[in-house]
Amino acid sequence: MVDVLRTGLSGLRAFQRALATTSHNIANANTAGYSRQRAALTNNLPAFMGRHETNSHYIGTGVNVQSVNRVYDDFLTRKTRGYNSNVGQLETMDQWISQLDGVVGNKDTGLAPAINQFFAAVQDAANSPASLPARQALLGKAEALAARFQEMNGQMNALREGANQTLTHTVGEINTLTENIAKINESIVRAQGSSGGAPPDLLDQRDQLVADLARKAPISTLAQADGTLSVFIGNGQPLVQGHEAIALETAPSASSQGALDVRVKQTGAVLTDSLHGGEIGGLLDFQSQVLAPAQNQLDALAKGVAATFNAQHKLGKDLDGKTGENFFSAATGAADFKVAITDPRKFAAATDDGTGNPAPGDNSNALKLVGLQTQKTIGGSSYQEAHRQMVAEVGTRGSAASSSLTVQTALLEQATQARDSVSGVNLDEEAANLMKYQQAYEAAAKVVQVGDSIMQTVLDMVRR
Repeated sequence: MVDVLRTGLSGLRAFQRALATTSHNIANANTAGYSRQRAALTNNLPAFMGRHETNSHYIGTGVNVQSVNRVYDDFLTRKTRGYNSNVGQLETMDQWISQLDGVVGNKDTGLAPAINQFFAAVQDAANSPASLPARQALLGKAEALAARFQEMNGQMNALREGANQTLTHTVGEINTLTENIAKINESIVRAQGSSGGAPPDLLDQRDQLVADLARKAPISTLAQADGTLSVFIGNGQPLVQGHEAIALETAPSASSQGALDVRVKQTGAVLTDSLHGGEIGGLLDFQSQVLAPAQNQLDALAKGVAATFNAQHKLGKDLDGKTGENFFSAATGAADFKVAITDPRKFAAATDDGTGNPAPGDNSNALKLVGLQTQKTIGGSSYQEAHRQMVAEVGTRGSAASSSLTVQTALLEQATQARDSVSGVNLDEEAANLMKYQQAYEAAAKVVQVGDSIMQTVLDMVRR
């Protein structure tokens, strides 16, 4: 009778743990990174009850929970992590390129309308070369063009500053994630030392931290024999080793003015060139591959406009018969693009009449200045064409990032679905398990009740 009670009690304990595991799954159905758990039931060793004529006689002794494991596929998890890193990079690129496109391509506040309005004023001055109001209006449009160059340069600098701030913040988030991974590594080693196995929930928490880290940066991982997980960034720089987290930092770049490098805080080793994934890679790629080239093109355009307009302007004569001076100055590009003359009489609309004085109403040099608008004076392109090329290149990079983001997002969704089909909680399945284990628990309780009743009957008989 004791065997009946022992067997029934083993069922009560086992199915109670199975019910607890199922309840845990249901409770965490919407927990990010949670892998469903399964109680592995196994029968106890049978008891030898003696030898009969033909064979030995054994009686079963019940059931026990051998382990509680998470249902997990490492390949699918790594695949999902890789796509997550790609999406993080492309999403960041798409967001920042969209902002830059709004700066360079705006039809109302961009550079194109300012160029058109300036040359329209040059044409008006050519139509009325002796008119001081027309000349004053020209200087006003020239100031507006200079302001537009400076504003666009300032907006690009603001984007760089914003990207740098975001980069520094992202590096801080990476450091926090690696510190937490190192702490969980320590907890897993401690748990394995006392129980021989790692708690599934700790493994899930670590995997979720690694997934969050992959969104931020291009990483790889390597499981160690002691249960810890080593994490590497870029081309193999360790971020987490055992219980230790290696911190990163940002510092002014030695090779790119205004940009930041990402480096190892302890050693100063620069990692920037190897970071081609995650949000951090998107920020770095935006600055080096899109923003810097666009700003260089803006500077080249500013210098080109100043140089070519000045060259033609100095071939003319102003209202007082003096040789034309520099109309613009752009010493270091768009940031210093300014109008060099303030007196409208100094606009050199005329040319030398051969006796050192301009002919009355002469607008020949002004017309040549008007013609600069369509001449291919900047690397084989006109002013507008050079500007359109800058806008087009930004737009092309933005379109490519957006298209790639769509593809990678779809791949991430597919990989996530594949992973969740293995590891995710299916509430219908868990509800069925809940009923199954409940019925088994009730049956085991009935066995205990019957065993107890029989035992009481036997004891009552003995007492008589």
